[in-house]
Amino acid sequence: MSAPQNQYFVLTLPLKPEQWQQDILEKRFEVNRKIYNALLAEALKRYRQMAQTRAYRANQEALTLVTEKEQRKKLFQERDALIEKYQLRRYDICRETTQYRRHFKEHTDSPVVQNLADEVWQAIDGLVKGTADQVYPKKLGQLKSLSGKTNRSSIKFREDSLVWKDLTLPVDKADFRWYGREALKQEIRYCRIKRSTIRGKDRYFLDIVLKGQAPIKRKPEASGPVELDMGAQKLSLISPDQNAQYLLPRKNQRLECKKRRLTQYMERSRKSMNPENYHSDGRIKKGSIHWVYSRNYQKARLEYQELCRKQTVLQKQAQYKLAGKISSSGTCFYIEETGQAKADEVRLNPSYRMQTAPGRFLKILEYKLNQQGKQLLFKEK
Repeated sequence: MSAPQNQYFVLTLPLKPEQWQQDILEKRFEVNRKIYNALLAEALKRYRQMAQTRAYRANQEALTLVTEKEQRKKLFQERDALIEKYQLRRYDICRETTQYRRHFKEHTDSPVVQNLADEVWQAIDGLVKGTADQVYPKKLGQLKSLSGKTNRSSIKFREDSLVWKDLTLPVDKADFRWYGREALKQEIRYCRIKRSTIRGKDRYFLDIVLKGQAPIKRKPEASGPVELDMGAQKLSLISPDQNAQYLLPRKNQRLECKKRRLTQYMERSRKSMNPENYHSDGRIKKGSIHWVYSRNYQKARLEYQELCRKQTVLQKQAQYKLAGKISSSGTCFYIEETGQAKADEVRLNPSYRMQTAPGRFLKILEYKLNQQGKQLLFKEK
């Protein structure tokens, strides 16, 4: 089966910056974080002005009551007119990036800032459409990636290196194996610099978004339809060649115990440092905004974040491995939509869903199948 049209996949390669190069990257991330916050503040100011008008409030109330298609279409047009009046369109927010791009031209460029403006527009659009209750500025270190738009300008991949303005950062060739060599034979759409905190230190990675199908080492595969039945803990597989049952990958219990002990310690530390923010029964007082954290608390918080990262990585690896095994068992896959029995199972045992993350596994399986030109079809019971 051929791969779907307009299909993309991501090749992630670790970067090896020297200290002075890492300092420049940190500066650029910080500058772009402040640009994002400035764009968001301006857009939020105009959104609040619009939200206070009678016309907008009446429009929002009518949208919750009206169900007729033609009337809703008219209401959406009225809302779009208000959005245009208060300059909350994607175009309006992108237009404001010019002043920041020119002022900080040593640390950023047009494609990067326009992508930040797109993020701001998506956040404001969520408020307008009611899919988000509140949006927040990015705190120090919360900006995790910077993206270009093409591989011809801004952030580029050239001869095994990342090139951005006056920076040339080599990728770690130890991670440049068969998959990487085969992937780079495809057309590069754009590149993204990603920052992750690993073992308490910032690490930088290059995400190369490529057009086409991800490389696959072809192995003998079974053919024919496959029936899948997934619960909160197990997945059953029925095909012409085999009947099998797999346990969904669970979280590492040793890491979970460490996380639980750390959260208990952090809560005790926070209470002892901020007794004025708690009621006598241990509840946090409403409106408490000033908190003092001890050095040991801050160390424990970093350790907790590292444990969460490890837990996610380990479980995802196991989920991808299981998805790869299942994807080789047939060509077309059918799975039942979650029925009442499965809903009751999760309701009675909520820890199962937290431990196995079946929703994420299903997305990974669907991604694996799509990359191989196969289908995952949902059917009613």
